[in-house]
Amino acid sequence: MFTVKRLDAAGSARYAMLTFSYARPLLERLDDPGNCFAVGAEWTEDDGQSAAAGLLVVRGSDDGGEAEVVSLFVVAKFRRRGIATVMLRHAEDLLRERRCPKLGLVYYSGKTATPAVEALLHREGWSAPSVEGKVYQTDARISAASWVRKTGMPGGMETFFWHELREEEKVRLRRLEGHQYPAFLSPFKPNLPPEESNSLGLRLGGVTVGWCITSRIAADTVLYDSVYVTPALRLSGCAFMLVAQSISLQLERRIPRAIFAVNRQSEEMGSMLDRWLAPYATGVSERKMAYKDLSAAGGGRNGGTESE
Repeated sequence: MFTVKRLDAAGSARYAMLTFSYARPLLERLDDPGNCFAVGAEWTEDDGQSAAAGLLVVRGSDDGGEAEVVSLFVVAKFRRRGIATVMLRHAEDLLRERRCPKLGLVYYSGKTATPAVEALLHREGWSAPSVEGKVYQTDARISAASWVRKTGMPGGMETFFWHELREEEKVRLRRLEGHQYPAFLSPFKPNLPPEESNSLGLRLGGVTVGWCITSRIAADTVLYDSVYVTPALRLSGCAFMLVAQSISLQLERRIPRAIFAVNRQSEEMGSMLDRWLAPYATGVSERKMAYKDLSAAGGGRNGGTESE
């Protein structure tokens, strides 16, 4: 049988391997004031032996808006027992206590678990999924692409490691979020700390005019989450060369795998990756988003038996 409960920092330690490496620091801060919490599922055998069976990590917004599922995982041998459903329902109840209006969840097409995830969301009254973007996966074979070695920048432009960004520039760029660039291209996402070895910035005349931000999501994998250059430079090819430089550094550091996430609103970047990256990709999938309206009476559940 299994039980679920909200976890504190100490209690989450045995569950840490059930989430992504970038999410584990959130578990360490569960006792701090804030909007992040975790729900764990424990399986107990008849002889009293217990094991961590599942983990759900949720992050709320600072302004009281919608929350997001950071990760949801059930150990393979404990699946199809309703554990994911019960963890989600427990999280929903906690969020309703905080008067949170909505919970969002991102998942990907073409995965082994995709049909089970979609069945669960439908059964529990979530919205129909919308396609938010595409995801390209690569491995070390990307080194065969000749364009990876085309890293020279147009005159007057220089790249730098993002962790060397000057404080005054950081303040200036934060103020521009939502005005000059959209939030989904922010280089300051708290749940995706930049990978120091190949997250890059671009300067022109001493001013930061672009970036390519990656995050290490596993020992052998980096996520390319945010690539941006100012509108005046979009025809210069510098965004393409910024990505090429970042990939070159990734391979030099012997990080073989990468995931490139492109928002559907970034049409230019999507076209670029379709042309230059897709031929070397080991997989391409859609990034989908679904929401749960937490203000709905009865939670919007459609009933049915559990299969996850």
